[in-house]
Amino acid sequence: MASEVPQFIERDPDVIMSESKAQLEAFLGRELQPAQVEQLMLQFIVYREILLLNRFNAGMSQMLYQFSQAPILDYIAGLVAVERLSAASAGCTVCFTLVPGHGNVLIPEGTRVATSDSEVIFMVADDYILSKETESIDIPVLAEIPGKSGNGYLQGEVNKILDPLAFVSTVTNTDVTSGGSDEETDEQLQERIRLAPSQYSSAGSRQSYLFYAKSANPAIKDVSVSSPIPGTVLIVPLADENEISQKIFTDIYNACNAENVRPLTDTVIVAAPEQRDYAIEVNLVLFDNADASDVRDEISAILDVYAQENRKRLGVDIVRSHINKICRLDSVYDVEVVSPSENVVIGEGEFACCTQITVNVTGFNHG
Repeated sequence: MASEVPQFIERDPDVIMSESKAQLEAFLGRELQPAQVEQLMLQFIVYREILLLNRFNAGMSQMLYQFSQAPILDYIAGLVAVERLSAASAGCTVCFTLVPGHGNVLIPEGTRVATSDSEVIFMVADDYILSKETESIDIPVLAEIPGKSGNGYLQGEVNKILDPLAFVSTVTNTDVTSGGSDEETDEQLQERIRLAPSQYSSAGSRQSYLFYAKSANPAIKDVSVSSPIPGTVLIVPLADENEISQKIFTDIYNACNAENVRPLTDTVIVAAPEQRDYAIEVNLVLFDNADASDVRDEISAILDVYAQENRKRLGVDIVRSHINKICRLDSVYDVEVVSPSENVVIGEGEFACCTQITVNVTGFNHG
């Protein structure tokens, strides 16, 4: 993805001022001096022109998907038949327990249950009729409000019945709530626009499978596609905070295994990514005038950002020279990377997880 916004028009204030001043001097037939009224007016006019040119350049950059943002980005996505993925609701399975001696019981669509802290409400998505012999029933429910806020409630924490039902005594979730995700970000949509041409054929190529897999759920941040065995396609997703729910597996499988997507000869497998742990430890020699505490804190923060960024992508190696480079601040005389002791090579279906960051100041040097 491009990182620098292209320059569609000259916007250098010095160049514009020089050109404008030359034209005005030619019109007046004399040279302008800094304190003259004409020069002051010219500075104001050039200032306004720069503002307009900057707005023009920003507007033009919105026409390129690499730099565009909502809502313009959504219109660009429409040109290649792509829509922003909406937020998804978290879900779980809840067990309704009935009192003994009941008759037939209806648990209607829309029945609401809540978490013990009353922060998230879940709803039954369909009608369920229970015979008089039934003592309990497991029913899938979805969060009333889409988003990640419904994720992570442990077994037994969805236990409040907001719509009391005859003969229903208790309710409790039997698994951890998961699958909720926020609306697709601009960065995710930009990546899918880049992959969009691949959707016009079946998902036979790696790029095609990437497009369909990333379109399955907005929680997906990265995807690895490989073929370890001829005729088999292995898809490994990476999601928010590396938490892969069964719902994400199902969404990807359904998207990539559809008859109008998957070539007849392919067998699609969706698997969880593997976590590769590593630790970072560096020894620093600082210049004499450097504050050891400040430098240690600053480099710790830089390394933390480095580790978090690498955790968000699959197959990104941890390279010692990269760690050395980002530690070389102006106040640092020398850097020794103690850990990892060698480059950590991350496989296609793996992600790097930093378990600890240690920054040691081992000495000072006058330089």
